[in-house]
Amino acid sequence: MKHHILSVSLLAGAAACQSSPQPATLADASPETLSAVKGVLAAAVDRAQIELGPGDPATETVISVLPPAPGPLEGNSPAMPTVFDIVLMEGECYVRERQSGDMFLLAGIACTPAEAP
Repeated sequence: MKHHILSVSLLAGAAACQSSPQPATLADASPETLSAVKGVLAAAVDRAQIELGPGDPATETVISVLPPAPGPLEGNSPAMPTVFDIVLMEGECYVRERQSGDMFLLAGIACTPAEAP
């Protein structure tokens, strides 16, 4: 019984060491930074070219990738933007796809913790 309690407390301690993602914003929204972010997001949505949705990722914790434009023979498209949350975890900046929860590292890109509302 003591062994079981010890192993449970060790697992709880290990889980406590892992930080949970914290909402963040990009430290800057320069063209160079946005180009690097677009590269990560393009890989995340598996497309060569993307267009970001409205908003300023230097002040907002959300960034979206617009769906491809409808083709010439298509009418209205039901496609929705892919939404990503910008998060800071263990000192690294990530984007987390909202629907799947998949995390993508924004290597070399600085984020700042989002201010509480």
